[in-house]
Amino acid sequence: MARESESRPSRKPEDSGKSEKRAENRQPASVKKLVPSKGGLSIGPLEAIAIAVAIGVMLALYQKQNADALVAQCAQHHDRGEYEEALHLCTSALSIYLTLNDYSRQLGWKDGFFWTDVAQTTDNIGVVNMNLGDSESALHYHQTALLMREAKLGPHHLDVAATKDNLGLVYRQLNYTEKALELHTQALDIRLQTVGPYDVATAASKTAIANVYYQREDFGKALELYNEVLETQMETLGHDHLDVAATLQNIATVLKHSDLDQSWDKFETSLGIIVGIYGHNHRSVADTLNNMGGVLFAQDKFDAAMSTYQESLEIGMSILGPGHPDVAATLSNIGAVLEKQGKKEEAEEKFAQAAAIWQEAGIEWQDELDGPRAEL
Repeated sequence: MARESESRPSRKPEDSGKSEKRAENRQPASVKKLVPSKGGLSIGPLEAIAIAVAIGVMLALYQKQNADALVAQCAQHHDRGEYEEALHLCTSALSIYLTLNDYSRQLGWKDGFFWTDVAQTTDNIGVVNMNLGDSESALHYHQTALLMREAKLGPHHLDVAATKDNLGLVYRQLNYTEKALELHTQALDIRLQTVGPYDVATAASKTAIANVYYQREDFGKALELYNEVLETQMETLGHDHLDVAATLQNIATVLKHSDLDQSWDKFETSLGIIVGIYGHNHRSVADTLNNMGGVLFAQDKFDAAMSTYQESLEIGMSILGPGHPDVAATLSNIGAVLEKQGKKEEAEEKFAQAAAIWQEAGIEWQDELDGPRAEL
């Protein structure tokens, strides 16, 4: 510990030896306070503040590392389709980030030192809620993240585009296609200006817009955009990437309205990519099987369609639970097969189960498209 200087004020020398001795024994009060005692060094107020701040910074960094680890685990569970666990992990991380951000604001940062972590995790929670079928919560988190990002980054930042795309996905899920198209178009404009037309982020916005066109049954515009996206993805990501698999499925879904054989081929290629990456017990496998069952249904191959739908349902139930909207979609498809097989009562039972799930989730429809679900 540094000590204050013990130099004394200059004074006139005394003639008396006795006086000289008294001068040697005296010390200014300010110096005597810093003389070490037998118990250790005394600490001044400035040093105490510095130590407290240092300890606070170390604790904050430790908590930041914990929160970052929770976010990484959240992303892993989300990618595996384990959305309840993902939601718990991201929510725990957000609580830590909010506490750290409030602490940093008290130390002088206007918006907080950790506001970017707060905004990103808030947006991620919105994505997880959307995939859980909780559209109301998803809208709340995405809108909160958008307000934070626009206020801090301005309206033309890539993070703003990402949140607008996520918001658009929720509005499309709710069948508000005009609002969804508006948000996706805004996101695309930002990305075209920032990273250009041949970037995976730009491709994601094009996919979102194509999904809206598909929902509006404008299949020509949808197919054109999907093919543009596939070309970009294969050039930038390679042929065995999950984004390529998703776009192949979207193209296959459009082709169901014009060429069932080509549609089946695209789905089969996509399924091979997904199983090669995730294995068989994954939500994306269930989604693909559900869509492939639709091709078989359109070809009047009802027994094969039923078998494929049942396989999709088993995977979906094990991962998502019985109350998820994707499970409802498969139940509805099974009902359609039963209806074609003349099993009216069984069909009505499946339709009723599906309708109850959708009503509980506040969703009026389910489509077959595989759009971007998350940017975690």
